Amino acid sequence: MDHEAGKDKLIPFELIDRSREGDQDAMESVYEQLKGKLFGVAYWYTQNRAAAEDILQDAFIKIFTNLDRLDDNQAFVSWCYRIVVNTSISYLRKAKRHTQKSVPLNSVKDFVGENKSEEHEDMKKKTLKEALKELPPGLRSVFILHDIQGFKHREVGEILKCSEGTSKSQLFKAREKLRKRLLAQQVI
Repeated sequence: MDHEAGKDKLIPFELIDRSREGDQDAMESVYEQLKGKLFGVAYWYTQNRAAAEDILQDAFIKIFTNLDRLDDNQAFVSWCYRIVVNTSISYLRKAKRHTQKSVPLNSVKDFVGENKSEEHEDMKKKTLKEALKELPPGLRSVFILHDIQGFKHREVGEILKCSEGTSKSQLFKAREKLRKRLLAQQVI
């Protein structure tokens, strides 16, 4: 993504202040402006629409009930992303779903004919998502925020409360682990 992620998500300070005071219209406006991007982060963690919706709901409850703890309105969007990231990580820890994924027999097809490239692309995407799930939470967070959501390293650092250099280092490690996994599975 070539846009600067923070610029398209500015929330007027007046809305933040009104939300802090309990103004339902202001809260709804904040929710409407951020829900899509925050849902995207939660979805990339879980790869499950229902789980991402639950995480989004929990995150907004945390955002609005803890808004009085936010001292700097300029940090609001980064603070919201941090809450979604932390809520997503907590969800995954609690879920502890270490079940083997099986492939139904009816979905196994010979890779012949005109659908070969489409099926191969789907398989690559699925393998990437599975590899992403295996990354440690810190590496996964930086990868999702930088490479998928399009944040700059400075913004990732603000969201995750780490330095820009740490963001760069974590991204390098995440990409390297993903590359090795995908090479080992002959996906790339």
